[in-house]
Amino acid sequence: MSDKQDQKVAEGSTAVQAGRDVHIHGLSVSEVRELCALFLRNNFPQLREEARRTAEEHVREFATNLEERIVNDAASIVFDKFRDPDVQATINDAVQASARKGTSANPQVLSTLIAERVGRTSTDFKDVVISEAVKVVPKLTSPQIALLSFVHFVRSMAIQNLQNVGALEPLGQTALRFSSAGFDLSEAQKNHIQYTGSCMILSFLGGDIYDALHTGAYAYFGLPNAAAFKAAVETQAPSFGKLLNQFDKERLLSFSLTSVGQAIALANISNHLGKLDYSIWLK
Repeated sequence: MSDKQDQKVAEGSTAVQAGRDVHIHGLSVSEVRELCALFLRNNFPQLREEARRTAEEHVREFATNLEERIVNDAASIVFDKFRDPDVQATINDAVQASARKGTSANPQVLSTLIAERVGRTSTDFKDVVISEAVKVVPKLTSPQIALLSFVHFVRSMAIQNLQNVGALEPLGQTALRFSSAGFDLSEAQKNHIQYTGSCMILSFLGGDIYDALHTGAYAYFGLPNAAAFKAAVETQAPSFGKLLNQFDKERLLSFSLTSVGQAIALANISNHLGKLDYSIWLK
């Protein structure tokens, strides 16, 4: 992040009034924690002392994650959007989930979604999807989010204009880090992902992922058939090959992510690959 971006954030200002409503007139990064604490007090006013201390610690950890994400994404954030009641309600949803569940609420993914919600590239549809995704994230475990990320990465993301198949290897290594926790989940866990509205499992669908990618996203490599593509991947990009072999083993072509599932996957993936343009998929 450049010094110019850091200075822009530091000069923000806020006025938070406690009462029936919360009014935000601009927002500085340093005061996000105060806003989160206010939401905590309004939603959990009668917690026993031990539970209150735990909830406050959870919310502080979430606020720290959110502050860091806002600083990182400052150049693409419209701070006036924090005045929007729907944005405040979305933050409130994340605070409540974090207070109750701590790290099990997946605060990094929640923070990334909120930062995207107040981003410059926005549509009514995208805003609705992200607000809904914030409600769904705490209903999923980290391995379940990893599975959503795995499916989205393999099925819906591609790198164009690579010089050769071997250039997929660094990408495969990174993808394994955010995907491998989701390998070989039980059918009950996969069905729960469907229950949350993050995906549809279409068991009648099948096929070979190597064939799908050879004729689709990576046709530009010019290899003669799927077998040649698979051989090249396994030899030149073994980490990427490990991903594709696992994908075929679990028959994940039967997984179709909903818009909410895509938003959750994109938030998790962007924490590893860098900021992504959600509007490519959420349109």
